[in-house]
Amino acid sequence: MQSRESWIIVVAPRRSVALEVASELRAIAKQTGITVNYATGPSVLDKPRGRVVRVLTASHLLDVISERNGAIPILGLDAVVCENLELLDSTYELAISLLRHATQTSRTRFVGFSSSLNDVSDMADWLDIDPSGLHSFRPRDRDQSLVFSTTTFTIPQSGALFKAMAKPAHAGIQMAPPGESAIIFIPSRGQCKPIALDLLTQCALEMETERGYLPPGTSAEYLEDRLVRLQDTSLIDFISKGVGFFHEGIPKSDRNLMLELYAEGLIRVLIVPRDSCWILPVRATVVVVMGTQYFHVEAEGSDRQLCDYGLTELVRMQSRAVQQIGTGYFHLFCQAEAKDTFTRFLNEGLPIESRLLETDNLAQWISLQHRRNNGMKVQDILDVLSFTFLSRRLVSNPTYYDCTSTSRDENLSRIADKIMSRSSELVRSFSAVSATPIPLPRQTENDR
Repeated sequence: MQSRESWIIVVAPRRSVALEVASELRAIAKQTGITVNYATGPSVLDKPRGRVVRVLTASHLLDVISERNGAIPILGLDAVVCENLELLDSTYELAISLLRHATQTSRTRFVGFSSSLNDVSDMADWLDIDPSGLHSFRPRDRDQSLVFSTTTFTIPQSGALFKAMAKPAHAGIQMAPPGESAIIFIPSRGQCKPIALDLLTQCALEMETERGYLPPGTSAEYLEDRLVRLQDTSLIDFISKGVGFFHEGIPKSDRNLMLELYAEGLIRVLIVPRDSCWILPVRATVVVVMGTQYFHVEAEGSDRQLCDYGLTELVRMQSRAVQQIGTGYFHLFCQAEAKDTFTRFLNEGLPIESRLLETDNLAQWISLQHRRNNGMKVQDILDVLSFTFLSRRLVSNPTYYDCTSTSRDENLSRIADKIMSRSSELVRSFSAVSATPIPLPRQTENDR
């Protein structure tokens, strides 16, 4: 921080990430006189007293900056730190772009952190980062030792597939040194207990013990003292064999107890559904991803669709195996035809494109300005668009955005006309049905 009165904003794409970052920063800032807050109120862009770090989600930043009077300057903001930029979506991009636009005449610095990307030059240009301040590393160049292996299967998505995966998953768990733990990522909550039973059966066959993964020397009294605290008694049989679960379907008190027992080493194997990877706050020496596909039902009564895990989900799961000290092991179980794709991106870095045009976020923000009598012309929209990541990618990869020209100005003009037309539709719709402002869309998944 540049002075005793300067302050910093840390922006995260998800609430779970923001809370994790705030917790880590508080631990670091204890002896520095810097206050770290997880910010949720409307005054997050107002200058605080003293040296303050405010951590907030991208969706909250977008709400606040959209409601803020643009004529009021943002005072004393020393830096904006953008976390997990590999998760950049429409909300995140628009929030940061509007903040860059609002601070263009100040000395506010923008700093970005991301998992490895295969091309970071446009991202750095978007955040106005000098080439000398750009540091990009491939995943395999990390300082921490991480052993990455893949095991492929040709069995279709079914119970038989996961039974076939149980043996190599057990072998992966056994790679953890004594006293160390393993995290198993699976497609859905409903598969937690069946997969746990498959792993325990495999353990009994190979280890010739009914104790499962329970650490040797664990006394019955020690175990009983902890098991009586469980609300969900159906978990007792699994925990008593060293296997736990972590997802939002488990009562919060039991989730917290799971993490406590995991930290104590009583739970050696923690089974986590795919969608809970974002809220999992712990790491393990061994991480096994049992399958990279899941079934999704769009609406009640509709057919199930088989979907692939997102690359960012796999990177998040992989990150749980990265250790500050010692070696981590990441085992990816996937279909044979997917191996090359996953291996390439996990080793070389993720692709990233702007998703700003995938939603109505920008059009709704413009319609909000119109309803406040802050009439916006096409030139005003072009000015805002020039601060977006989209404007950089239009030149680097125009075909991705259905643009035939290589001229950034020409492509932005075409996009501005479309957005202006869409915002006019939203204004007319608003005038016809309600006097209540149309809220900016909130992200249910990213804000959990």
